[in-house]
Amino acid sequence: MPGLDEFQVVRRRRPQRNRRVIHQLLGGNLHPPEIDTERLLRSILDVVIILRKSPYRQILYEGLSKSLSILDRDPIQEIVCYGLGNFSQSRASKQQLAALLTIKSRYKCPVYLYDPVFYPQEIEVLKLLGLSIIPINEHAQRKVNNDTLTLFYMPHLYKGLIANCVNANWGLNLNNCIFLTNSFKAIIGDLGNGVRDRGIAAHYQNAGELIEKVSVCVDEICLKLADDDPYCMADAFNSTSIHVFKKSRLTDVPDDFWVPLFGESYRFDLNPGGGH
Repeated sequence: MPGLDEFQVVRRRRPQRNRRVIHQLLGGNLHPPEIDTERLLRSILDVVIILRKSPYRQILYEGLSKSLSILDRDPIQEIVCYGLGNFSQSRASKQQLAALLTIKSRYKCPVYLYDPVFYPQEIEVLKLLGLSIIPINEHAQRKVNNDTLTLFYMPHLYKGLIANCVNANWGLNLNNCIFLTNSFKAIIGDLGNGVRDRGIAAHYQNAGELIEKVSVCVDEICLKLADDDPYCMADAFNSTSIHVFKKSRLTDVPDDFWVPLFGESYRFDLNPGGGH
């Protein structure tokens, strides 16, 4: 079926040493449930087919097209995904993975993922789907290349990790980033509703304040889907938006705006968990 979310399932022999390497990448601390990788793979492909029928695919495509138009850039050259969660156990995570595969198919670009909660079998399935696993925990502090337009795919990610990613690219480099993640407006709304005064840890509060500061330079595209969507995508993508930074908006601020608030290596989130 040409034109419909084409992506290849990579089939290869999987020697036992690969399982040991995966175990080492995860720190050797997880005790995964019994997961049938073939069944899991089929279920993911089933969700991709469902997503093709859902209105959300068009909402997603239109949002990404609008973001590229705002940036006057094309195409997306790479995707970095943090905090996908255990898609073998969570329907929402599986739907988010299906959407990620759909975006990959549309833009024909490489995808890199990390989540410390991934089970070895999940990593195996991700590799079979042609995706690449980031070998270390970057704490979402990846700085993108100046000439590479990178989509950071982070639905339902903790705001500290979102702030880490923004902070790592603080300044004009934000023009090379597209953030598909929790709505910045919603995060700022939480601060406005008094979350900053509830005695939360300083790095959590600082994360919200960093996002609040940079919001004056952002164009936010809401990916709103009705709660009565018959394909039940709302739970996986509620309060999700696309955020882009036009170069003109990044430069139309006072000279001292981009003085780092906390330092490039500051970490806002010490939570080792995933996005769910």
